[in-house]
Amino acid sequence: MADGEERGGEGEEKKEAEAEEIRDWSELTPVCLANVFRRLTLEDRWKGAMLVCRAWLDAACDSSLFESFDLEPAFDATGSGRPDDAAWWTPAFCRRVDSMLRFAIHCATGALWEIRVRHCSDDALSFSAERYA
Repeated sequence: MADGEERGGEGEEKKEAEAEEIRDWSELTPVCLANVFRRLTLEDRWKGAMLVCRAWLDAACDSSLFESFDLEPAFDATGSGRPDDAAWWTPAFCRRVDSMLRFAIHCATGALWEIRVRHCSDDALSFSAERYA
């Protein structure tokens, strides 16, 4: 029976070692998370990382991630890349782009140095100019 107890003890030690090896992503520091998020596309950050939990949202809003706000690759990747596509000229789409631009300006806190977007309103552009004047 001593052998059985010994084996059971080894099994428990193995489980404890495995439990120690499992890492909780929520324990990463905001600096580490921002470093990881820097390697993601803008779309992956906005549709994935920002939605995981509050800590990830905060890290995804790090100003270093918003030095450049470039939606051109997203427009080019949608297919034809034609500026005359009717879906891009709807007021709803314009509001969505405006919202994204305003959010990026808010998160950048003065660090934004490049904006490349299509189909945003004059109000959104004025907002960005006022924030950085």
